[in-house]
Amino acid sequence: MRKPSIVFGAVLANFLLVAAGSAVEREMNVTQGPDSVFDRPPAEILPALAGAKPTGENGRVGSELVFWGYEQTDGRPVFFFGCAQVGEVDCAERVQAICPVNTVVLETQQTSGNIVQRNCRSVVVSGPGALHPGCNDLKASVGMLVGLVSCG
Repeated sequence: MRKPSIVFGAVLANFLLVAAGSAVEREMNVTQGPDSVFDRPPAEILPALAGAKPTGENGRVGSELVFWGYEQTDGRPVFFFGCAQVGEVDCAERVQAICPVNTVVLETQQTSGNIVQRNCRSVVVSGPGALHPGCNDLKASVGMLVGLVSCG
């Protein structure tokens, strides 16, 4: 049985299959930056990030939304996010889960980004050093909802 999973960047392996419409929680386990998803710097996508500094407070909401923490030039903390618009994913719902309590959407727009669809077999034989045994990765560029949020 094959189970597909959409992930951002090859290193962000995620074997959790999330059913559309189910509650998805915030997880703080993203180590790669936006350059693993986008072909241009965040400030070119959202000019409000010009001069902003990454904070390293990065995470995801399900397999389709990833976010990165920034401190803007005036000291305000914000999160830059990208949500792959695939299948029946409700990006608006996922965006609201970025903050633990109250998410304030500051700006959104459409752009494209890179995803990896990983198909894995449930039973495999693997040799030493295999990063994702029994899995095949299909890379693609898809439409994404991107934006900035703050936690209020």
